[in-house]
Amino acid sequence: MAATLVEACIVNHNSSEFTELALRTLVATHDSRMKGGELRITVLDNHSTDDGLADLRAATQDLAVAWELSPWPAAESAVNSHGDVLRAFALAHEDASHLWFLDCDVTFTQPDCLGVMLADLAAEPDLWAVQARFHWLEQHQGPGASLDIWAGRRHELWASIGLPPARSFPGVHKRRCHPACTLIANTPVFRRVADIIGLSAGLILSVDERFAGFADTLGPASLALETHGLRYALSDAVVGHYHGVTYHDPANPVDTKRAECRQRLTALRAGSDSSTSLRPR
Repeated sequence: MAATLVEACIVNHNSSEFTELALRTLVATHDSRMKGGELRITVLDNHSTDDGLADLRAATQDLAVAWELSPWPAAESAVNSHGDVLRAFALAHEDASHLWFLDCDVTFTQPDCLGVMLADLAAEPDLWAVQARFHWLEQHQGPGASLDIWAGRRHELWASIGLPPARSFPGVHKRRCHPACTLIANTPVFRRVADIIGLSAGLILSVDERFAGFADTLGPASLALETHGLRYALSDAVVGHYHGVTYHDPANPVDTKRAECRQRLTALRAGSDSSTSLRPR
């Protein structure tokens, strides 16, 4: 078998404290894989300007983690650039056996989540990716709740070229492999889909509500890979996922999450691996 080389990336845009927490918990739970050369980590920054940026930069240096600026500053982008950043990262790492996409607001508590995900991905030949389970969803909404979040939810959608849309049309939220913590086999098929279809979100226009809808980041790629007879699945690995730390949601305020993040960071920076610093959320 070819040697395992996993290239992991965390995308940061003015979420530097959460990104540092994700990074520190990732390194703390995967130290041996990093030392063995199986895991390399890159923080991809969308030209952040927040207060936690200096501490995050220092953490990447202390932890021997790569730092790169994304080609598309988020503040200058008319649309969400997350999928474009992931696509550029994937296409720049053809030598990797696997790609590991990580959101800035995930946290790691289990030792060697990567090992669990690698085993899950290798267990079935038609899997192109495995997605970690999110602790809160699995605990509060039941086993398997982390898969296909929002799939089938009805939306009113708008689309137009050149002029404002005259009216909306109905569609549904499409199934997708959630990129918050997803391990991908870096195969030629995946790379062609990333190159041609991309890893960004997409809107499907149709008068038939069964086909029309919204496919979030990694969604169009998930649909394209399904046409190749390839599927994604939930891993047995479980991670914390704060959700919604880069935008304001009155129903899910970020202040409490930020306070907890800072408390956990304080413990991790001091070298603690107590339950306070690593407990799942």
